[in-house]
Formats: sequence, structure tokens, C-alpha cells
Amino acid sequence: MVKIAEIFGEKSIFMGEDMEIAGAFGMNLPLRAKGHQEKLLDMPLSESIIIHSATGAALGGMRPVAEIQFGGFAALAMNPLINNAAQLRWRWGAEVPMTVRIPIGGKTRSGPYHANMIESWFTNDPGLVIVFPSNPQDAYDLLIESHNLPDPVIFLEHIGLYGLRGGLTGWGDNINQVVRPNDVIERIDNGESKIGKGELIRGGKDITIVTWGAMVHVAIKTAKIASKMGIEVEIIDLRTLLPFDSKICIESVNRTGKLLVLQEAQWTGGFGHTISSRIIEESFWNLEYPPVVIGALDTPVPFSPTLEDFSIPSVEIVLRHIERACSKKY
Repeated sequence: MVKIAEIFGEKSIFMGEDMEIAGAFGMNLPLRAKGHQEKLLDMPLSESIIIHSATGAALGGMRPVAEIQFGGFAALAMNPLINNAAQLRWRWGAEVPMTVRIPIGGKTRSGPYHANMIESWFTNDPGLVIVFPSNPQDAYDLLIESHNLPDPVIFLEHIGLYGLRGGLTGWGDNINQVVRPNDVIERIDNGESKIGKGELIRGGKDITIVTWGAMVHVAIKTAKIASKMGIEVEIIDLRTLLPFDSKICIESVNRTGKLLVLQEAQWTGGFGHTISSRIIEESFWNLEYPPVVIGALDTPVPFSPTLEDFSIPSVEIVLRHIERACSKKY
């Protein structure tokens, strides 16, 4: 590990499209405001070039933060990500300390290519760390922790949680934007990390929901409604998908006896099935109800707001599954 003072020091560079305006969503505006415009490297409209260049920079001793503007276009960078960055440690022991930020997710009314949920794309070939925060504090902490690793990290960011609608999320919520900047520094100095550790964000005795990203907020909304009905839902925010914290999930399901995995990605091929399978391996004999994976409809992300809302898991759908699982007849 490098010292914290070096994490965003001379070796760091931020690479991506539209860097002359600090990125398409302005995520790098604070760097410009602090006079670090030279750290922002505007790249060609080519995801392959961006990731190939970032990989080379990492091998050359830099610590790049590369940006792919929308999730669907990560497909154009799969060769440098999977066949190069993810494999180099296993080929000859090379360190590839780079972080790849990828905005994804629905409720942005941007249609296919821009809202694809792509986490399962990267999970089949080992070598990449995958994080997916659900709130500003975790996003801040995980970004710094990711940049501190000697390995390539896929840093997934939900566009619907950016607060682009007058400070509101795509679901119309106002998420607390206050961030404690020193906590992550103390953790790194102590050799600790949030990466690979889920968080139990709501206790409950009747059913466990395992989720991540924007679906965390859907789960919380649903749990509040279920509580009024006498059903207490336990919620685990994974925060990290690779590695994912199976221990905290298994312990929760062993307590509640019921499992619901909630993902925004399409149901078929979603990473939620891997999570469910891993938990079942050690919770099977404690289960009181068949485990359920909830995902989006198996269709490209619709551009129409009405169709997009229909395709993405909603509070109503999650509540329906909770009621059924916790019905006395089961």
C-alpha cells in the first residue's frame, strides 16, 4: 500500500472524455476548482484507447483514474479490461493500480447504452475488484480505497443517485450529501478497508434483503412499509461485489430464514443469482421459504419513462414478494 499522502499525489491522473469540462457529469469539478486542471487528461471518443492508455500508465508507475462515460460503452473496452488489466498480475506479477469509474443505471430516461447494468460482465474472469456504493459517504470512501489498491478496480456509480434533478435522485429522494473525509484516511493508515465488507443497514427478524447500488433505497422504502404491516426486514448493502461479503449475508439469512436478493440488472444472467447460490450453500437447512432473486425485465432499458419505470424493480414488486414470503401459510 502507498502512503495516504501519495494516493492523489503526483502519480495520479484523471483520464476520460469531456475532461475539458471536468467530465460529462462534472464529477471532477472540485479538482478544477482547486487548480488541478493539469490532472484532467481529455481523451478521444474511444473507450478502448482510454483503458489501454490507463493500463499502460499504471504499468509505468502512475495511478490513473479512468472514466467510461456510460455503462453500455464499457463493452468497447472489454479487451483491455479483461484480457490485459485483470490478467497481468497472474501473467507476470505486475501491479495495475488503476480505477475505472463507470456511471450506470436507470431512472435517467437515457435509454439503452446509457443505463445498462453491467456488473455481471466483469465477474466471470477473475482479476478485477468491483465496487458499487449506494450513498455519498461510501462512494467517497470506496473511491479513495480503490485508488489505494495495487489492482484494477471497476468503480460503478449509479447516475440516478447523482442528484442531477435539482439535488434529487431518479426516485425523487434527497440523499444526505454530508461526507466525513477523514474516516477513510484513518482506516487506510490502520490497514482497514470497506472493500469486501458489506454493511447491515437495517435490522429485522422476518426476512433478509441483500442488495447494492440504488436498489438499497428501494429496499429501505419497502422495509418501512412492511414494518407498518408487522414485518421486519433486514437489509444488507453489499457495497462490494467482487469480493462480496458472503459471511454477513449467510449470518443474516440463518437468523431470518428467508432470502430476497434485489438487483437492478436484468433477471437473466444477473450477479444476484451468484450471490443467492453462495448464500444457499450455507443457509439451506435454515431456510423457511424458497430464495427469490428480483431483477429488471429481460429487455433493453426503455427510453420511455413509463416503460423504464415498469421494467425496473419497484417498491410494489419487492413488497409483494415480502408479503408472500412472510405469509402465515408458509
